[in-house]
Amino acid sequence: MSTASYHPDDLTAPLPQNTDDEIFRRSALLITRRGWCQGQGLLYVGNPHDPQAASLVGALAWAAAGDTRAWTSEVRAATAAVRARLDPENSAFFDDRELLCAWNDAPARTRDQTIALLLLCRYPTFPYPRNMNRLN
Repeated sequence: MSTASYHPDDLTAPLPQNTDDEIFRRSALLITRRGWCQGQGLLYVGNPHDPQAASLVGALAWAAAGDTRAWTSEVRAATAAVRARLDPENSAFFDDRELLCAWNDAPARTRDQTIALLLLCRYPTFPYPRNMNRLN
């Protein structure tokens, strides 16, 4: 599919270019439309290339690389950007992927909070909501 036929709301279309903005938008769109999952080590439900639901890390990997299990430079850059939003002082003793998985899998975490975090990363000038704990 050429970029001329690309539609930003089409989850099956290839990305015209992998920008962080587009990765965050497609990640949020995937979770909004298909679902969110959590659980120790759970990145997706269904097919890794066409997930029925995805965790925070799984959605970022799918949006950046087309595979929820991928760990490419684009996925690493996107997870680093989300980590910077969650842990601006870089005080957590986890790597980016571990931190995002722990945040996603917190018992009180919700799908809406995950979508909000992705949108906050897409629009970095938005203030962080006071009622949404960064690392809790």
